[in-house]
Amino acid sequence: MDASRPKPIDVDLWLSSDEFDAEQLEETTRTLRSELLDLDVDHVTARKGEAAPSGTRGLDAETIGQLIVGVGPGLVALRQLLETVRSWHSSRRQLKISVRIGEDQIELTDASSESEERLVNEFIRRHGAV
Repeated sequence: MDASRPKPIDVDLWLSSDEFDAEQLEETTRTLRSELLDLDVDHVTARKGEAAPSGTRGLDAETIGQLIVGVGPGLVALRQLLETVRSWHSSRRQLKISVRIGEDQIELTDASSESEERLVNEFIRRHGAV
């Protein structure tokens, strides 16, 4: 890794829904991952859990719907990521999306667009200088 290049910041995303089963949630997570890979991000990886027990399907309920996104420091990359997630969520209101950097977390649920926008803008302000 180039020592002069700033290290990406990991943003944790969790998708959950009372309306989706594990396979639907996994597929939805893959769809979001694919869209996030089109952004200027360092990486978008699924959170890895323990190996599935022998004889079971490979879905780990503890890690389904979890992504780690590496973004460059500053406002631009973080805003691009969060605006994409917010826009993506607007057509999938049955999902709850949690976004976390370190110990700071926000949740996109069924709030109004204006409320979500304020929440996202405050989160970006808090982390814009990291």
